[in-house]
Amino acid sequence: MTALFWISFIFAMICYKYDPKSPPLRWMTLLLMCASMAGLSRAIIESIIPTLNEHHMNFELINVILYYLRIATGFFSIYFCPWGFLMHAIVYSERFSIKTITILKYILFIPILIMVKTTTYMPDIVPDFKSLLYWGVPYILLGYILHLYSFFTESDPDKKKARFTTFSIMHPIMFSALIFNYIIRAFDNTHQYWRYVVVVMLGSFVWFLWKALNKDGLGSMNGIKLKYEKKNHIKTNKAILSGTNLLNHTIKNQIYKINTGIQLIRNNVDSFNVVSQEGIKMINSSSSHLMNMVEALNNKTQEIKIIKTKQDLNKLLDEVLEDLKYELEEKNIRVKKYYALNEAYAFCSKAPTKEVFVNMLKNSIEAIKGDGEIEIRTSKYIGKKIIVTISDNGVGILPEHLKHVTDPFFTTKKQSSNNFGWGLYYCYDVMLKSDGKLAIESKVNEGTTIKLTFSTKKG
Repeated sequence: MTALFWISFIFAMICYKYDPKSPPLRWMTLLLMCASMAGLSRAIIESIIPTLNEHHMNFELINVILYYLRIATGFFSIYFCPWGFLMHAIVYSERFSIKTITILKYILFIPILIMVKTTTYMPDIVPDFKSLLYWGVPYILLGYILHLYSFFTESDPDKKKARFTTFSIMHPIMFSALIFNYIIRAFDNTHQYWRYVVVVMLGSFVWFLWKALNKDGLGSMNGIKLKYEKKNHIKTNKAILSGTNLLNHTIKNQIYKINTGIQLIRNNVDSFNVVSQEGIKMINSSSSHLMNMVEALNNKTQEIKIIKTKQDLNKLLDEVLEDLKYELEEKNIRVKKYYALNEAYAFCSKAPTKEVFVNMLKNSIEAIKGDGEIEIRTSKYIGKKIIVTISDNGVGILPEHLKHVTDPFFTTKKQSSNNFGWGLYYCYDVMLKSDGKLAIESKVNEGTTIKLTFSTKKG
């Protein structure tokens, strides 16, 4: 039981350390602390007290401290676990508003307060397992249902994979706890069947550790993946920007030399024949064009500075639509707006966010051949997030291209001075630096849907 305490405690700290601000991870930490406190509670009577008695160290003060610690840890581990599991399912499902989650958190806590009165404390703590049948068991079952519903209704492949990993780690533990620690103990609390839960828990911890260390599975649980992805993206972005800026600098130096040479030649152009003069004009034109491209690329690859302020996403979308009005009218594209809120506030950087909306809408406009339709939606608050969805009925994206569209310099469009394959990468960069997310779904000849997730948290 001492091993259970330490293993659970260490993994609780690992979860919390990855992202202390992530609500799902905070509830996961609570669940792991319940397991840790269960281990400590049993260790007090099975290991600590017998060891103290053996060495004649059973002083009255120590005994009093250990008694109250046993009561507190036993109470916490048994009663807080169903509440924490259901709250984790509610938060992790991303189906509830912040206000609803706050209300549910306090309402669902009420049975724990009642258990303070119905629990036996002398001579040792005996939890009220009969009462747990009426609220603890339903809490765990509701958590199961909510996790399953969230998994089967999830449309984002990456998030669906993450939900499956979370389910595969958490639910063997909770199912065994449901059977052995809550249902059986309500009818038979003499046999220690609950010890089987420890075996399942250790197996799940091994699975958790493997997923945490495996490069493809790192962070599959809750918010860990996003943090890992963000760190890798920052490293990649710095490398790209550094290399691009170095290349730009080198090319510009050579172009300056070419231009200087051309100027020297042009001072004596009268002495050249017609063919030579035409050649000089071609070199001069190509040099100017190349310089313009370098300047444009340099502007595109500048480091993005994100300064988050409170912005109304509906308003930003309307401003962008007004700027693109003539392009939409020219191609006879209808725009349908479905704003779930009158004012959809999120914390983001105004100019880069508008640029993201411009890129997304221009991509939709270019993808639509002839008459078409673009649908824009803003969601209600989901946890501490709000989602902007932009859908079109354009040509769509080939499956083999879809996984590369956010790669820098990847493009399927005709190369031109205005296209470097940087648009979607820029948008991905902005969203990630804004603590948001960009997800793309597309089917050829059916259309494309972009989901932009924004944070409603200031930090």
